[in-house]
Amino acid sequence: MTQQDKAKAASAAKKAHEALEARELFIERNAIQAETSGLPRIAGRLIGIFLLDGGPISFAELAERMHASVSTNTRLLERLGIIERVAMRGERQDFFSLRANPFLIVLEQSIADCQRFTTYVDELLAASPLSADATARLKQAQDFHAVTAQTLQELLAKLAERQKQAAAPPVPARRSARAERAAAAAATTPKMPKAPKVRQARAPSSSRKAPD
Repeated sequence: MTQQDKAKAASAAKKAHEALEARELFIERNAIQAETSGLPRIAGRLIGIFLLDGGPISFAELAERMHASVSTNTRLLERLGIIERVAMRGERQDFFSLRANPFLIVLEQSIADCQRFTTYVDELLAASPLSADATARLKQAQDFHAVTAQTLQELLAKLAERQKQAAAPPVPARRSARAERAAAAAATTPKMPKAPKVRQARAPSSSRKAPD
């Protein structure tokens, strides 16, 4: 191996190592963010892995990469609608994949939760007389959930439209009206045949001697 080949191999190995470190850093950051949102840190790591690799990924591989049991957290992510269990021909163990549009599904579930809460408050107020203070607190919580559900519905519609536009084939750029008129005129105007070139006779050279 030449010195140049060794340098190329070393550069490729360095880039591969840096790429791996960047992946692991993203997975760990996602785990910390998930933990601040109330999810277990392992669930956050699993989400990061599925965002990067998609799947299907076997249960055994996930456990090996986490160095821990992942059964509780895979069930949690299944219940949240982020991943789904898939069957692989000839395999007995479970495989998981990231669901299509998982975060839209999470939004839909959050909207449903908010709407259920407002229903619970209505049913409670209709069935049980409460003090003015308790009623005010419940109404405030109900209003919060109602506004949250409405805001999330608007966000859901906007995200769905963005994904629809991203999946649509690109529309070719439209030419200006002037350019279209010029192109149409050029297409309908018959082409005139080119006039044949006329070769001009060369004048006699003055250097020739006159005949005797």
